[in-house]
Amino acid sequence: MAKPVPYNRHATVRLKAEELQRIGIARGLLALGGAAVVGRLVQLQGFKHAEMRAEGERRRLVQRPLLALRGAILDRHGKPLAQSEFCCHIAIDPMSIREVDAFAKLLAEHLDKEENYWQTQILQAQERRLRYLRVAPQASLNTLAQLRRARDERFAHLKRSERPVITGERVPIRRYPQGSIAPQVLGLTQLVEDREQGNHIVATSGIERSYNQRLSGVNGRESGERAAGGLLIPETVRERVPPRDGEPVRLTLDVAIQQAAEDALEQLWRKHRPKGALIIVLEPRTGDILAIANRPTFDLITRAGLRPPRHDTPDERNRAMEPLRNRAVEFLYEPGSTVKPLVVAALLEQGQIRPNSRFNCNGSIVISRRRIACSHQQRHGNQSLDDVVCNSCNVAMAQMGLRAQLTGIYNALQRFHLFEPLHAGFAYEEVGRTIPPEKVLWGREVRAANLAFGQGLLTTPLAMTAAYAALANEGRWIAPRVVLEPAPERDSPQQIIAPEHARLVMHGLVNAVEQGTGKRAQVKGYWVAGKTGTAQKALEGGRGYAKDRYIASFVGIVPADAPRAVIFVMADEPRNGYYGGEVAAPAFRQVAQFLMWYWRIPSTRREDTRTLPPRGARIG
Repeated sequence: MAKPVPYNRHATVRLKAEELQRIGIARGLLALGGAAVVGRLVQLQGFKHAEMRAEGERRRLVQRPLLALRGAILDRHGKPLAQSEFCCHIAIDPMSIREVDAFAKLLAEHLDKEENYWQTQILQAQERRLRYLRVAPQASLNTLAQLRRARDERFAHLKRSERPVITGERVPIRRYPQGSIAPQVLGLTQLVEDREQGNHIVATSGIERSYNQRLSGVNGRESGERAAGGLLIPETVRERVPPRDGEPVRLTLDVAIQQAAEDALEQLWRKHRPKGALIIVLEPRTGDILAIANRPTFDLITRAGLRPPRHDTPDERNRAMEPLRNRAVEFLYEPGSTVKPLVVAALLEQGQIRPNSRFNCNGSIVISRRRIACSHQQRHGNQSLDDVVCNSCNVAMAQMGLRAQLTGIYNALQRFHLFEPLHAGFAYEEVGRTIPPEKVLWGREVRAANLAFGQGLLTTPLAMTAAYAALANEGRWIAPRVVLEPAPERDSPQQIIAPEHARLVMHGLVNAVEQGTGKRAQVKGYWVAGKTGTAQKALEGGRGYAKDRYIASFVGIVPADAPRAVIFVMADEPRNGYYGGEVAAPAFRQVAQFLMWYWRIPSTRREDTRTLPPRGARIG
């Protein structure tokens, strides 16, 4: 049977031709696409292999810091004054919490907020789609472990992947085992949170700042592959550089003596309400600073006492910085009468006065048409050097100034290092000063007299304490220090005055406590040498002195017959009295009594005797 003839044979042929054409085009497109894919693969695998590998590792690998512990600050006996430990910031992932009420109750049981508070915090975070909410900053690692165990127990009915996420970020913090003592000496620190470099502590003042390089240590690091939650998988660690902890710094401070100084200064602070106050305890044989107490002060633990400036003005900024100031080295003042024994000792050494020199006081002296009155408007008459020191006679000191002239008095003060940096180990240190003789063009006689009784010069309390330590050490000046380890570089001890001259002045200082203005510094059973100072505060710009603003001070040596400590007490603009004998001397006595008990020093003086040891005997 013959096949049927197609209805339109030409149409069929044309259709097949079009199909073949489309197939050809499709084949061509597929070939081009394949070539493009192959070309791209060649480009990525051949030419961009290293770049793509690095990008893949960057996304897959993670590097985390390993935190270093900051070194401890110790007292002279090794007791920690400041030390570091690890804590953690506890945070949660609000979006992982399904049972808000139950989890809020769990937080309330372990943290310090109520259940309603946590409910509100979680719900608000979920509305904002937050994945991180810090619930306990600087919590202990034990608190984190307890919280995680409680979570696992409370939500045991959920799969591990469905339980609320609790994370802990390790941070180093500073602890103060002895409480907040000597905060101006130790200094402030601040926690800096840095994900790349690692959380670390930054020092801002005090020993923390001056020895920061030794204390800080160096964070380490480790790198490995990242898990789904972003944490490092321990088995994939590729590189690990361990952290290097900071090294300790051992100070010369003694915790017990420091606390006694703080207690005595607190009583002075409450009674006389000065603008500022200070107590220094120095060991004369070694130059070790045993205590430095400052007021105003602040709490190292709570930061109570520190506040930001109310206004951006120099006065307000200075007022806000007052609690941070270590007045021992950051406060310049006119020492007043406490400089007189130093001048006497130095002029003896320079040969400008003699041990048997005598000076007459009629109550005042006129120098270049300027009348200089004696203290308390008294006429002391004919005086020995002992009497001059005991009576704190301005007229006699002015006569010495005229005899030595300006250059001689300037050299006398320089001999005790009052105008030199001490390099005692503090971060900031002021340097005493006065106008050098060659720059004084007029009034040289008046200026020489003023310098001789303590006006016209500025020095620091620590420099004055070190100067009295030289008297106690038989004329041997030793640079003070606040750090024992690492041992600082120090100037060599210097014999700045002869031992016999130091003993003579010490004899006068004992007399000043027994019969002069320092009677309130007497310690039962012991000889005390010391000198009061009541100095008017100079007006800004050198325009004279304020009539109602004083600095009351007392520098004492105990026991005077075998010196163990020099104690400096100062009150800046005190109230309820302003004389050094009534403001500063009682605080000295309180600290000195504690030292005699603490060191178990036997009494060397009978209660009924007022007879001083002979001048040739060792007092100092």
